[in-house]
Amino acid sequence: MADQNDAAPKPRQVKRKPFRSVSMNWLLPNMLTIGGLVSGLTALRYALDGKWMAAVTLIVLAAIFDALDGRMARLLKSTSAFGAALDSLSDAVVFGVVPALCLYLWALQGSGNFAWGTALFFAVCVLLRLARFNSELPDRPEYTQSFFVGIPAPAAAFLVLTPIVAEHLFALAWLTDETTISLVLITVGAGAVSTLPTFNGKTFKVPSQAILPFLALIALLGAMIAMRPWAVYLGLAGLYLFSFPVSCAAFYRRRRNFQKRQGSAE
Repeated sequence: MADQNDAAPKPRQVKRKPFRSVSMNWLLPNMLTIGGLVSGLTALRYALDGKWMAAVTLIVLAAIFDALDGRMARLLKSTSAFGAALDSLSDAVVFGVVPALCLYLWALQGSGNFAWGTALFFAVCVLLRLARFNSELPDRPEYTQSFFVGIPAPAAAFLVLTPIVAEHLFALAWLTDETTISLVLITVGAGAVSTLPTFNGKTFKVPSQAILPFLALIALLGAMIAMRPWAVYLGLAGLYLFSFPVSCAAFYRRRRNFQKRQGSAE
């Protein structure tokens, strides 16, 4: 009589797929994203220690990483769903949660539930803005290609931290007032989830005859950053705010022209 163990069916062996290696072209953009995430989380550590300017510096560094990772992925033709998800999660933490906590630790502790609510409002608005950006249709009309919808997350973090920089430069007591900080958090958060058209710079081109003056201007800006970094920070924040009415005018002019072309084509 045959042994029962011999008659029993053998367990099915699952064939494991070999590990697929990835190239540096795929790794490099994600490494930049991780660098931005590490910078942002380290900024929170400095904020807990009361080193506010170091915290702002690291968030600015994270914004530079964020500007580079997507462009690097497109340049190397290594965009991926993984990279997009990682970038979005990193932005939510670095430009939403960390700036809100920095401002709360800096000026809003002990100010009651309303102050904490404004910090939450800003963080949630940045997360909602990122969710909207990720769900935008890829085939938007041509006239919208030069614009973001609302204030992008890195720019929102840049603007919301201006009271810390301004107080460092001018030592004005009202800049640390909880009402002022709460108003800044609410205003910038609302701008992030608004439909305000803001320039994205993706279609910006320098005319050939203006290349050398443009490079000279970049050199001048670099020298100013080296000498007076926080004054440049406030100056750039002011220029960005000034660009809002300009971008709105440009957006609606292009939309009108687009609608006229569509009407004439029909």
